[in-house]
Amino acid sequence: MSIFEALWLGIVQALTEFLPVSSSGHLVVLQNLFGMREPMVAFDVLLHIGSLAAILVFYRQRIWDLAVSTVIPSRVPGGRRLIGLIILASIPAAAIGLSLEQFFESMFSSPQAVGIFWLLTAGLLFGVSRLSEGSRTVDHLTVNDALLIGLFQAVAILPGVSRSGATIVMGILCGLRAKDAADFSFLIAIPAILGATLLKAGELANATGAEWRIFLPGAITAAVLSYAAIWFLLKLLRRRVIRPFAWYCLAAGSLTLLIAVLR
Repeated sequence: MSIFEALWLGIVQALTEFLPVSSSGHLVVLQNLFGMREPMVAFDVLLHIGSLAAILVFYRQRIWDLAVSTVIPSRVPGGRRLIGLIILASIPAAAIGLSLEQFFESMFSSPQAVGIFWLLTAGLLFGVSRLSEGSRTVDHLTVNDALLIGLFQAVAILPGVSRSGATIVMGILCGLRAKDAADFSFLIAIPAILGATLLKAGELANATGAEWRIFLPGAITAAVLSYAAIWFLLKLLRRRVIRPFAWYCLAAGSLTLLIAVLR
């Protein structure tokens, strides 16, 4: 892998991980349709660490408040409850992902499946863009809301189904304001990304010095652009701008299916 490839993958990871366009869908398409190699496991781990760092920095105040609430509950009313809901929403993806691991892996070898799931994401985004703005905040989330959002996060293991898109859509369907739905989506991404990273973290020990010099620029690029992607998405959601992402997923899904049929 060259530094150019590392930088390019860092850009792709950053822009597709948090914007509702499916990072896994892009990875499958790049591999199967354009002959792009899958990132080395150690580099993939570093890319996810970069994405995780972006969330931790962006939400540093809220994360600090939640940490304080575990020690001094009165300082942050509802903090412990929100932590519980984040954990609850993280369970479906972990349980379903581990129990159906082989099924999900088989989907990553099928561009046709990615195209169909991209169209599903487009449909979800088009549908929710027609709804009026909800009035509930993250503080009003219920146990059932958290479980439903968690189930949508589990469905997003499928390549082409955007994790951020699916969880934000379900949050809006639960009556959350779009910005609050995104906030909860990014908060539950922390255990999801952390868990996936820890499972493969041992691979970092096998990376050579030369590989680290190539990997780090890509990981740093992923972190910086991931932060920008979170900021950009939240700014758009405050104005209820969702349809451009729906049109993108519709185009990507349609093009992927067309190319897969013609090959």
